Amino acid sequence: MPPEDNALADLRRQIDEIDVRMHDLLMQRAEVVQGIGAAKGDVASHSRPGREAEVLRRLIARHHGPLPKALIVRVWREMFAALTALQGKLAVAVYAPEGTFGYRNLARDQYGWRTPIAAYRSAAQVLEAVAEGRATVGVLPVPRGDEAGSWWRSLASTGDSVAKIVARLPFAAVEPPDTDNPEALAISLDGPEPTGQDCAFLLVETREVVSRSHLRQLLAAASFEVLDIWVSEEDSGQYLHLIEVAGWVPSGDERLESLLTLGDGTISQVWAGGGYAVPLSLEVMTAPGPA
Repeated sequence: MPPEDNALADLRRQIDEIDVRMHDLLMQRAEVVQGIGAAKGDVASHSRPGREAEVLRRLIARHHGPLPKALIVRVWREMFAALTALQGKLAVAVYAPEGTFGYRNLARDQYGWRTPIAAYRSAAQVLEAVAEGRATVGVLPVPRGDEAGSWWRSLASTGDSVAKIVARLPFAAVEPPDTDNPEALAISLDGPEPTGQDCAFLLVETREVVSRSHLRQLLAAASFEVLDIWVSEEDSGQYLHLIEVAGWVPSGDERLESLLTLGDGTISQVWAGGGYAVPLSLEVMTAPGPA
């Protein structure tokens, strides 16, 4: 056999050995995950978007070489989904108006090809599927001015059947968002978890019209850094505001009570609406890794 053929055969043997080691590690990871599921017991969902975000951040930060970062995210996303399903139910309800595929594609990329994904024509149907337990996760549009973008009004409540925002999609951007590549928020009855790099949503109800600038002043006085504000007028004549802020805001955050006090009667109620781990930006995903 010519020397070059010997070298090629040796490289192929190395690949075979690497494949076996990778397979062994995957099987070992699955066994550990099943152990975690057994330790948790019977819980509604084993989905951990915050934990998954931390893992992906760590991997992308250390990644180098010619293999695209997007492939690393894709492989681990499929693994997350498959191993989550080993622990318990994982099903997704996604907002998908007729003739559109963007939100379904986002859901498939995030939750894997084996995860059951049901498409619904309205945001209200997605919310209902999550509230009734037919879906463990719902995928809905990032808020905007139309009716579909005002689905967040349902978060202004308390109780076991009220979902919270738990993730922003896509987590790892590979191209700028547009009509064909939209952004979305994921909701779940299981609340979000902090990762150290987070954004959160507040819902603030006011008894009268309050300007965005005045609301920003009140929020700043309560130590919130405002990123965006959306407003919806309620049938009761009151106004509901969805406010995106930097950082982690749990339900019992003392700043929520402080905001009520600072409102001096203008603000009637405040809710923590969940949050998300800050996604990996397009710049991070396309920048070369460490040498």
